[in-house]
Amino acid sequence: MTTETTPRSPAATAEAYVSFWNLSAEEQRTLGATLFADDVARSTPIGESAGLEALIDFTRQFTEGVGDYTFVARAEPDSHHKHVRVRWEIRKEEGSFAEGTDVLDLDGSGRIAAITAFIDRAPAGFDPDAHHEEA
Repeated sequence: MTTETTPRSPAATAEAYVSFWNLSAEEQRTLGATLFADDVARSTPIGESAGLEALIDFTRQFTEGVGDYTFVARAEPDSHHKHVRVRWEIRKEEGSFAEGTDVLDLDGSGRIAAITAFIDRAPAGFDPDAHHEEA
């Protein structure tokens, strides 16, 4: 379901992307309809998926496993051509939980077509093989 919208600047895309991870599923659907391409692909060390519902499901599963968190940018985003780099941190009540870098690939309309995620600092005891998802 593609929704027509005015393309966001790379900085606004990064800001909306960070916000997405802190929203409820319904709010994610609303924002996601304008932020992501219909078949947005996500590739992380623990698995790959495609589509908005898969992103929303990943958020739900993460929250079930980790508990409440806040996803924040830890640096200003930078961009070139159709790529935006977002360096992020996951914070929990007790402090910093993890850090990573996501590279967002934008399509011709400025929507996020692909997300490639890297974990820069994993939580203590994290084993990506133990959390591997099926595509």
